[in-house]
This record gives sequence, structure tokens and C-alpha cells, in this order.
Amino acid sequence: MSKLDSLMVDGPDDIRAAFDDFYRRGWTDGLPVIPPREEYVREMLEVNGVQPDEVIAELAPAGAPATVENIATNAVMAGCRNEYLPVLIAAVRAIADPRFSLLWVQATTNPATPFLVINGPVRHKLDVNCGGGALGPGWRANATIGRAIRLIMLNIGGGKPRETDKAVLGQPGKYTFCLGELEEESPWDPLHVERGFRREESAVTVFGVQGTTSVRTPYLKPESILMVVANAMSAYGTNSYTNSTGNPVVIFAPGHARLFHAAGWSKSRIKEWLFEETRIPLSLLPKEPSQLGPRTPRISDGCKFICQTPEDIMIIVAGSPEPYHMTYVPSAGETRMATQPVGTGN
Repeated sequence: MSKLDSLMVDGPDDIRAAFDDFYRRGWTDGLPVIPPREEYVREMLEVNGVQPDEVIAELAPAGAPATVENIATNAVMAGCRNEYLPVLIAAVRAIADPRFSLLWVQATTNPATPFLVINGPVRHKLDVNCGGGALGPGWRANATIGRAIRLIMLNIGGGKPRETDKAVLGQPGKYTFCLGELEEESPWDPLHVERGFRREESAVTVFGVQGTTSVRTPYLKPESILMVVANAMSAYGTNSYTNSTGNPVVIFAPGHARLFHAAGWSKSRIKEWLFEETRIPLSLLPKEPSQLGPRTPRISDGCKFICQTPEDIMIIVAGSPEPYHMTYVPSAGETRMATQPVGTGN
């Protein structure tokens, strides 16, 4: 379904009938959707002053064009407000970046999914949750922006479960996976500044990830905390060690960030420490040859590394202030992060 013209014009008026119809056609994620009536989509386009027929990208595996109109249609279905459209356009550009490897993310048996991190002033404009519960329920922007990207991947990209989407089990993050970085509570440069943008600009970064691991950190010294984090990261069953190609993400609570900064720890120092301490000795791994076929992980001094370089590990700050829990987000493996600026619409 690359265009939804007939759906916008002829869809049932009754929301329950519309949902049943869309579900039968395979146009939903299994949850109820807003029928994308023509007037709803037109309003979103007009509010943002965009051209409906502009092609933002072609999305794998279908290779179908993601026009601004099609993006807006899926945004309406997901429950997005009109103002969210520029973020979605940026996110579509990001998932279409060759470095992100959308075809692999869509078709793998791995539970890979995009994880969206929003930076810059647009976070406040859209009321994106960057604080407590940022990866949980309760915030429309986080929930519907992430969900819209999933619907776009399904309806435009053609990533259909049990067909082109070969995930063995999948994961809850395939419904929605989006937060904002709590830049104001971070002593370090935010993610988009690390990626080459100015602090006053807005940007979206997408990571191809597997899921989340909560890391309990009941310590006060940076080294003690990082020992626990490294232990949580060093799970050979994650895809990070397959090719050492992805971007593992560690989400620091603001209290952690302040504690580390006060002790003189920069992001670079943390990354270097984790890079070394997440090595897995080959002697601890099965001796049987892997059935995955040829892979090229980074191996040195008898150890496998979680990624190629320390700078591949990304650190962001989000969540409530208490330095009690971090979240580790393992890379799905054969995918790298991509960042795109958020336009201003009209």
C-alpha cells in the first residue's frame, strides 16, 4: 500500500468498522487506528506547508516511495498531532540512510526495530517526554511518533509480519520506541551535537536495536557503576558481538550524569572504559563453529569486542533524576545509527 487515496476517501465512517477493515487488509500494527479521512490528512499537510507528492525516500523491502502524503496518512492513523510531521519526515530520511540498513532491519529473524532519539528545541514544542518514564506509556508524542514509523515501515516499506518481516518472536519495541534526550540535565554535549549539529538545531537519530535491559546501579563510584553496566552489556547472545558493527546505547539518568561529571568522567572516557570491559574472551565461548556463516567481528588479544571502536558506543541522558537505574539498549547488529535534521514545516 504505497498510496492511501481510496482509503482516505472511501473508508468507513464508523471507527470500529474502519479498524476491522484496515486490520483485514494488513494495514495496522494490531492496535486501533484513526481512520485517515481525507480532511485529516489534508489539514496535516496544510498546517506544515509541505508538498504532498514530494518523495522523501524509497523504503525497503518494497522499494515504494514514501511521499509526504503517505507519511502524513500513516501519522494520522497512528494518532499523531499535525505538528509531528516534520519529525516523521526526518525519521523517514534517517531509516532510509544506507548506513541504517533498513532492508536488514525489516527482514531479519532478529527482533530489530528503530529506536528514535529526538534532540533540540522541537522536544519542547511537541511535549516529547525526556524525563521519568520516557520509554513507557503516557506521552502522546513518544507513543505516536514511534508508532507512525512502524506503520510507515509496514504500509510503505512492506515489512509485514510473517511475510517479509521474519522476526522469530519480535519485541514490544516494534510497536513504538521513541524518547527525547534530557539535554538540560546533562553536563555533556547532547547526541545531536556529537553528530555534528548545533545545540539550537533539532534532529532525530535512529538506532537499529534489539530491546532494553534495565541495569540496577546501587553504587556511588563511577568504576563500580560501570562494572555493573559492562556486565549487563556483555551478553554474548545479543547481536552486538556477531559483527561488532552496531551502536550499543547506554541511557544515563541525570543523577548518573552529574555523578560521573563531578568525578571528572567525560563521555569519551566512559566509552573507552566500557569498550575494554565488555570484551568477551574466546575461551568462554562455544567451540562449535557458528551456524550464522561468515562474520567479521572485531577480535583482538583472544577477545571479541562489542563494537569496532569506543566511539561506536553512544551515551544519552534521559529519565528521572534518581541514579538508581540505567538502561542498556543493545544494537541489533548489522545496522548503524543515522541522524537527520528536523525541518520547520511552514
